[in-house]
Amino acid sequence: MRQREVRAICFDIGGVLVRMPRGVLATELADLFGAPVEHVRDLLIEHAKTRRAPTQELARILAAECARPDATDAVAARLRLRVADMADPPLYPDAITTLEHLAATGFRICLLSNAIGPDPDTHIPTPPYFALAEVVLHSWQIGACKPDPAAFHAVESAMGLSPHQLINVGDSARFDIDGALAAGWSAIHLVRDATASSHPEVPRIGALTELAPLLTERPCP
Repeated sequence: MRQREVRAICFDIGGVLVRMPRGVLATELADLFGAPVEHVRDLLIEHAKTRRAPTQELARILAAECARPDATDAVAARLRLRVADMADPPLYPDAITTLEHLAATGFRICLLSNAIGPDPDTHIPTPPYFALAEVVLHSWQIGACKPDPAAFHAVESAMGLSPHQLINVGDSARFDIDGALAAGWSAIHLVRDATASSHPEVPRIGALTELAPLLTERPCP
């Protein structure tokens, strides 16, 4: 990680800045359907996280693909809860202070998240913490999910930066770390569970408070 070339730090949202009291959506729906988590995750990426669709239609598609059409209304209710959570999410106590400190140090801040798109007819208020970032992009806006390089390239374009000028901070080895490395970025793996394994190729931190000491040099002007 060539720190003197880094201009911006990109954060994942769920599990990094935002607590996820409901857990992972794919896991929640897989439990409801009695279906494999990977299958549900793939369906969410195809139908929910790379586009906006009416919630009831999305629920019908997911339930049908998992051979559980009877669960359509239950799925729709859970999807609406997830989208509502985005408007005022519970943040980790180290989230705001870290963003503010890094911005004050001179780093540009951006956010990149794989997220389900809100119903096209629904307006979701912008969470206050978004104001601490220069750019906020979700997969449903981009049309691509991490680890697809297209998601990372969308950030580069929005920020006007090259890959080597960006560091991604995420909690998923596959989506955040492998995706960032494949796009030519640097990465830092946030693993809040001390017993969990970490990505072997990048620095590991257990809390966002450990991030600033890794970035000992100010960004290039």
